[in-house]
Amino acid sequence: MAVLTRRAALALPTAVLAAPALAQRRPLVLEMPSYQLREGFGPWWRAAAEAFGQRNPGLRVNLVEVPFEPHHAQLTTRFIAKNPPDLCHISARYFYGFADQGFLEPLDARLAAIGWREQDFIPAQRDMRRDGRVYAQLLLGYAYGLFYNEAMFQQAGVALPTSMAELVSAAQRLTRDRDGDGRIDQFGLVWPTANTSGTYVYLTYLITGLNRDWVEQGRLLPMPVLREALEVVQTLLRSGATPPGLDTNPARQLFWQGNAAMIIDGSWGTAYRKDSPEALQPALKVAPLPLPNQAAGASNVLAIPADAAPERKDAAFAFLAMIQSAEWQQKYAEIGGNPPARLGMLTPEARRIWPELPIFEKAAAESTGSFMPRGKEGEFARFNAVVGEHVTAMVAGRQDAARAAEQMHRDLTRAVF
Repeated sequence: MAVLTRRAALALPTAVLAAPALAQRRPLVLEMPSYQLREGFGPWWRAAAEAFGQRNPGLRVNLVEVPFEPHHAQLTTRFIAKNPPDLCHISARYFYGFADQGFLEPLDARLAAIGWREQDFIPAQRDMRRDGRVYAQLLLGYAYGLFYNEAMFQQAGVALPTSMAELVSAAQRLTRDRDGDGRIDQFGLVWPTANTSGTYVYLTYLITGLNRDWVEQGRLLPMPVLREALEVVQTLLRSGATPPGLDTNPARQLFWQGNAAMIIDGSWGTAYRKDSPEALQPALKVAPLPLPNQAAGASNVLAIPADAAPERKDAAFAFLAMIQSAEWQQKYAEIGGNPPARLGMLTPEARRIWPELPIFEKAAAESTGSFMPRGKEGEFARFNAVVGEHVTAMVAGRQDAARAAEQMHRDLTRAVF
């Protein structure tokens, strides 16, 4: 059996020219489970996988769709069982724990061989280092906007909010019973509060929106700040501005189907517009977040498992090398409408197709709040579990914001600090 050597993979990362030998054998199929095979990212991943197979006879990438929450649970199980996928597509919030546990392959030697430079990417690429070594290629940096229904704002005579207080007030004023049956059917600001990672994400929006971070000078943020953030969630729930117990995707569906006035979401959100009723689409707009700061950092990454055969690692790196190239980073913006991790990749065509991109580009450049608990990134799972537990207790009415903040702060302090 012919073997794809490491030397060939490193020398020619975007076209592994072992083609004559590979063509005489069964194709080497690289498995890549992903939670991003729909929205704007999906067309880019599929285009990249197709191009990779065309450029590398004998190699193929098999994309497997898995929902977000089960995806990372399954990755954990597979890492422990030493049966990982060939290409590990990981939300950055889970990356740190996987790297720290030795599940991922250091990439420094391979990256050096293709002339890769860390400074060619947004600052969040530096966060892909653990103990000085690079373990992943960053694909996207977080940048958020306020998606809003312009028609609902005009009908209610509400101006776009410019502060957190105005955001909450607008959410309450835009909450309506449109058909008079006594039930709210137009929500002002949909807000995830299910026991999933989306709840941690959205609470982080509020913490960084208060110009604070989860971890400050090595310590957990003060409990009164946590209470202030949770009181915003409590206000949205008690006023009916958001349905209780939402997960992220149902929240998005409410907005894009015309049943909510606002949602905070990332650059990928614009791709959902195509799924909205055609008559509704012109009213769905994006504005900068009305907050003094917002969460920043790495969004999702591609890594290679440590427990894999050398031949499979080399082939997997060939795909990683291709997607980090200028060609495919430009396509990342043009196809998916998201600001790529490689700097200077927004083409005039990308700006034409996705006019909202400058809002997200600016947000990514100016945000200093941390999406992750700085210095405690490997403890994300604990933060996520504690936040989910106490926010869902608020939703169920077992505790109010003050009590939730007290318990959350106590539990995180005991578990992490």
